[in-house]
Amino acid sequence: MTKYFEVLRRDGPARMGKLLLERQISTPALISKDDYVTAGSVYSYSSLEEAISAGEALKGKKKLVFPAYVPAALRSEPALEVAPLDTDGPKGLLVHPFSIQKPEKADVYALGNAAALNNPRDLVAAVAGLRERIAPDTALYAPALATPANLALLVYLGIDLLDGIRMMADGLLGRYHTRDGVWKASDLAELPCRCQHCRDMSSGGVSAGRLASHNLQKLEEELLAVRAAVRSESIREYVERQVRVAPDQTAALRLLDQEHSYLERRAPVARRSKFYANCSESLARVEVSRFAERILSRYTAPKSDVLLLLPCSAKKPYSLSRSHRLFAEAVGGRRRYLHELILTSPLALVPRELEEAYPAASYDVPVTGRWDREERAWLAVCLEAYLKRNRYSRVVAHLEGELEETVRESGLDAVYTGGGIGSAALERLGLAVAEACREAVRLPDLRLLRYRAHADFYFGQGAGEALLEGKIVVRGREIQDEAKKPLASWTINGSMALSMQGAKRLERLGRYIVRIGDFLPRGSLLAPGVVEADEQIRPGDEVIVVGEKAFGVGRARMSGWEMAASSRGVAVDLRHIVER
Repeated sequence: MTKYFEVLRRDGPARMGKLLLERQISTPALISKDDYVTAGSVYSYSSLEEAISAGEALKGKKKLVFPAYVPAALRSEPALEVAPLDTDGPKGLLVHPFSIQKPEKADVYALGNAAALNNPRDLVAAVAGLRERIAPDTALYAPALATPANLALLVYLGIDLLDGIRMMADGLLGRYHTRDGVWKASDLAELPCRCQHCRDMSSGGVSAGRLASHNLQKLEEELLAVRAAVRSESIREYVERQVRVAPDQTAALRLLDQEHSYLERRAPVARRSKFYANCSESLARVEVSRFAERILSRYTAPKSDVLLLLPCSAKKPYSLSRSHRLFAEAVGGRRRYLHELILTSPLALVPRELEEAYPAASYDVPVTGRWDREERAWLAVCLEAYLKRNRYSRVVAHLEGELEETVRESGLDAVYTGGGIGSAALERLGLAVAEACREAVRLPDLRLLRYRAHADFYFGQGAGEALLEGKIVVRGREIQDEAKKPLASWTINGSMALSMQGAKRLERLGRYIVRIGDFLPRGSLLAPGVVEADEQIRPGDEVIVVGEKAFGVGRARMSGWEMAASSRGVAVDLRHIVER
């Protein structure tokens, strides 16, 4: 809990915020010794009491105050305990990476022995473990660790504050840094940079001072690029590109992806940016596993006798693509008698009703026509699980190439039409569907199926049934009850916006509820006003706000667990609020 640090924006574990010291620091940021004071190691004093007194003497300063700390080896607990420093000013605390002790309250936590976290496994375990042990609205500082090459990864791990110590030290040691790695300056025939420091070194010779200044400038430039990536909600794509600089960084990202709970609890339900699946690590992204999990646990397919398997398209949503328009023309009026399922990488399965949900409507992949073994295995696992949950009497697979081969190898009993969009291929598709749809049950209006599917996808199984209970009227992208009162609208990014009437229908399910105290909020709901919040809530989720005096709807700005544990920050952007 803190009154000196506030998170303003999130993109997974990466955050942008503000730290209020003598100057306001916008994080992620580089700090220097001008921003903090420290009593140093207890072993530099003649007694423990003297060390504690040195910390007490620093109180009252507007800088970040670090009391005396006890040094310890990377995997050792401190040999001594120091009494907590009680101060009203901004407080820092050095914590050991693998300590099992829950640290005392502070505004900023400094990661002890950060420079020794050379092993990717240690780095990920230390940062993720510490972030889970400290309050979400506190800042994490990793001293002497940042380089232009690894800064993006460090911010994505969840580190808010870094410094230029390593850059200065490496300059003195003759090391030359760029975002693409580090070299011995003496080995470079030409300096691959045109900053003023490099221009001076090209003409006047390499010096430790100029080298350190160049290194620090490259670090500052990289920080600006990383901040832009967080701001545009594309930090993951940036990190996937940047970790290719070194094998240990790629290993760290892969290890981080195995910390699924840590990432999922912080990942937004949707992003404004396009989802680029450019490498093998993209298969392990939270967005991929979350989408698949919701398809297999929350979504229930319409009761159809016939399943039509189709390939994806480059254009999203698929229905707007030329290929899917041709598929629709070939199937004709029989679309009301079958259910369509699109097979794709990396999402595996996208029901037609959910093609506008994130990330199905906004992803892109390198198209080669080839499926690697990981993609094929992921698709096969998801398809098998889906068909156990959703039964069909007949299946038509309009697939070709390795995609068809993958489905055939899964053992699925289907009519395979060979795929394609040529006239002969489309004719085969039309004939196969006509035969499969004989005596098939007609499905409800596709628009109602889409609303039902989206409600279940965003609010859990049964939400669609509760929201669409009774007579429902569809008007454009809005649904209304029989009295023509709006229940929900379908936004252009595929999410749902509830009306007050729709929220009342879903309230009884007890999900995505934010409970507040005895007051009527205005504008935005701040975290201190939250009494309890559903653990399932993620940034960007539509939520229902319930209090003794208030009832409303809005968009979550932070996860439910974070709302309950934070003392600062906007929890929910309210759209409608009324007094009860």
